[in-house]
Amino acid sequence: AVVSMQSGHYGRESNNKNYSSAEVERASAERLQSESKRVTDETDEITRFTQEDVNKKLTQRIRELSFWKDEVHSQLQAVDNEIDMLLKFKAKLESSLEATEHPQSVTTSCLTYRQGREGIDMVHDDVEINLLKEVEVIEGVRSVLVRTLEQTIEQIRRLRSAKYFLQKDVADKKAAISIDNTCQILNNKDSDIHLFEGVTQELTSAVTPADWSNYSDANIKKAECEKQASVALRSVIGGVVEQTCNDLLTQCRNVDLSLKKRVEECSNAKERLTSHLEQVDKEIDSMEGNIARLKEAIEEKLAPLKVAHTRLAQRSQRPNVELTRDPAQFQLVSEVNLIEQSIAALETQLEASEASLKGLIRNQIDLKEDIRIKTKSLHIDKDLCQDLRATIDYSHY
Repeated sequence: AVVSMQSGHYGRESNNKNYSSAEVERASAERLQSESKRVTDETDEITRFTQEDVNKKLTQRIRELSFWKDEVHSQLQAVDNEIDMLLKFKAKLESSLEATEHPQSVTTSCLTYRQGREGIDMVHDDVEINLLKEVEVIEGVRSVLVRTLEQTIEQIRRLRSAKYFLQKDVADKKAAISIDNTCQILNNKDSDIHLFEGVTQELTSAVTPADWSNYSDANIKKAECEKQASVALRSVIGGVVEQTCNDLLTQCRNVDLSLKKRVEECSNAKERLTSHLEQVDKEIDSMEGNIARLKEAIEEKLAPLKVAHTRLAQRSQRPNVELTRDPAQFQLVSEVNLIEQSIAALETQLEASEASLKGLIRNQIDLKEDIRIKTKSLHIDKDLCQDLRATIDYSHY
């Protein structure tokens, strides 16, 4: 009976304990379920809010990317246009440089031709001075054009370098926009979403937003700087081409004018020499006639002289007192003296005439030589130099 009473006591106590324990567990479970619902609702709200915030930031980021992409692309187009324009100016410089090659060859040839002048015409005249000056001008122009062309090539290289970085920046931003657009349209129901290990780790190669915007800004500023340098260089090129063309044309005209004047002077001198030679030729013909007449006159005096000499010789054979100094004797002696004086006078004239003829012949030879020299000089300056210089054309400079 005692055991039964104790067993019943223990049974009620155990029931109470179990009840209390169950009540505690139930209350705990209710609290846990309530807390779980709160946490679930809270995390759902945080997740939804966070995802919406990410979508907004992605949208903002896409707008920023698009803005900078457009800015960079606009600068890229401007640089591309500037490269095209500078390439045209480069072609103009190359064309101008090429246009100096023929005039340089012509000037050198003219100087070489004129080395063939002879005698008195081999002088350092205005034509020579201007030709040498033209060589100097052409060489100076070519030097300026070559230096400017080198600067242009370097500027094109710098523009292309800036263009490369702009193109790369645009391409990178297009890729980033494409990636962010793809990320933006992803949602919780997409099938192509996965869990990736380590995606939240810090990107060691990533740059800060400030560095990101500074990078594009620096590319734009560098490209703008190179573009402005190119614009300034194009202005310089235009001035260089215009000034060098004027220098070449001015010196070319100087040479042509001095060459024209020299040809006229040489032509006039040749005409004067030719006219003088004609007079000398006539004078030679006249003098030769005069000499022939003098010789004939001397020859004609010999017969009378011989007659007088013969008479005197025969009369010197008169005998004895007949050998008198009669008037006939005096007249014969006088006749001989007069004829000999006449012959002496004629011989003096003949000697003078022959000396004059020699002088005229020497003059004739000298005049012919001068005319030959002038003819050669005219051939060099007119037929060779002027005709060759007529091929100089700076219209394509």
